[in-house]
Amino acid sequence: MILTGAGQIGMAIARRMGYGMKIVVGDRNLDNAKSICSTMNNVGFDTVPFKMDLSDRQSILALIAEAQKYGDISMLVNAAGVSPSQASIETIDGGATASYFFGPLNPNVK
Repeated sequence: MILTGAGQIGMAIARRMGYGMKIVVGDRNLDNAKSICSTMNNVGFDTVPFKMDLSDRQSILALIAEAQKYGDISMLVNAAGVSPSQASIETIDGGATASYFFGPLNPNVK
């Protein structure tokens, strides 16, 4: 199993769905991934932390390669993300999303 996003929601899903699986926990913040792995390993799960960034294709490929070291990947839990309650959209993505949908990056905007 691959878990992206080392937070409480991702951990809850992985705990429910991943017992008996090797779980590779990927997060931009390696300390977060290590913390989730420690919590899960202490109660009988088999996890390994991995530093990765979902906005970087090479980082995603590295995460997949790491997970494949342990066998076939049978499940992905994508719990990475941010909420507008955490910050404005401009702060979260530097305005890239708004620029795509409403600005010059959108091929449909005239």
